[in-house]
Amino acid sequence: MKLRQVEVLDNYVLRVYLDDDSIIDFNVKAELDRIPCYKPLYDLEVFKAVQFKNRRIYWNDRFDFHLDQIIERGHPVQ
Repeated sequence: MKLRQVEVLDNYVLRVYLDDDSIIDFNVKAELDRIPCYKPLYDLEVFKAVQFKNRRIYWNDRFDFHLDQIIERGHPVQ
């Protein structure tokens, strides 16, 4: 399974579209609160610059999440 598209929603939520046609809302704010070194992502301009490749969303070499984390902590969209 791979990422197909990532959409930035309000309140630091990413809507993640997968190649199996499933959609997951991933609340990144919960992760920012939990992982102190990720706090720079609170800057909305930085947050909105999210990118993806294969099984990973990322902002730079320091800030990323693997698809396994997204599936585990995210919420499926019906």
